[in-house]
Amino acid sequence: MTTACPQLGSRADIDAQVSVLRQSGRHIQPVLWRGQPAWLKLSVPQPPAWRYRLLAGMARLLQHPALQPVRPRGGAAGIRNEVARLAALSAAGLHVPQLLAHDDHWLLISDLGHITLEVLIRRADPAAQLEHWQRGADAIRQAHRAGQYLSQAFARNLVWSPEQGLGAIDFEDDPISAMTLAQAQIRDWLPYLFSTALYFEDRLPLLCAAIREVLALEDAAVREGVYTALRRTAWLRVLRWLPQRMQRRDVLKTQCFGELARLCSKPVPPTPR
Repeated sequence: MTTACPQLGSRADIDAQVSVLRQSGRHIQPVLWRGQPAWLKLSVPQPPAWRYRLLAGMARLLQHPALQPVRPRGGAAGIRNEVARLAALSAAGLHVPQLLAHDDHWLLISDLGHITLEVLIRRADPAAQLEHWQRGADAIRQAHRAGQYLSQAFARNLVWSPEQGLGAIDFEDDPISAMTLAQAQIRDWLPYLFSTALYFEDRLPLLCAAIREVLALEDAAVREGVYTALRRTAWLRVLRWLPQRMQRRDVLKTQCFGELARLCSKPVPPTPR
């Protein structure tokens, strides 16, 4: 973040910048709040329900509650939800943005860093990639040990800085409104595995071994729920047979996740005596 960011120091400054954001059609802006990096976020309309009905139908087809989508709340309800989640996670000792100020239509939060975990993994050499991946897995485990959940645990929503370490962002929805705590914790692992599998495309057995190790530390209900979800999504690997012209990044991520799910769904062979 640079000094070119809007510099805010009072409620009047925030209100003025909120007006600027609304006029520009944007809903988030890096700013300096009393000299410190921060983010100003505006409320957004609730997404159309039909998208989530389609995804909910897929979850029912796969017979796994943790796969069902959670529709983010819009407007003032969305802001209240994020404020509440930030407060709960912070109280549990997790590294999330500090809430600096808010009202019904915006919130001002501290900056956690500039580099996402996904960027770190993508740019790292093979040896360091697994180390970065493990850092994200540890953050998820820390949240679960504290009786919490992250909801949008994609690698892009885990942010790194050398000074502050790894933190989590993006809490616009609340899975507990639609599922149990265990299911919400199962749900954390799926976007994390989905968003990182592609970067281990040529070393998926190595990643699968790391997944088995970290899941062995989870509560039994969460561990078995993740494995069930992986078994029921392994079919996504068939996307590799799509024509080359359709092999875009999202498709590649999906089919790579499917291949990882297949590997992790296999029984572990017994260790030779």
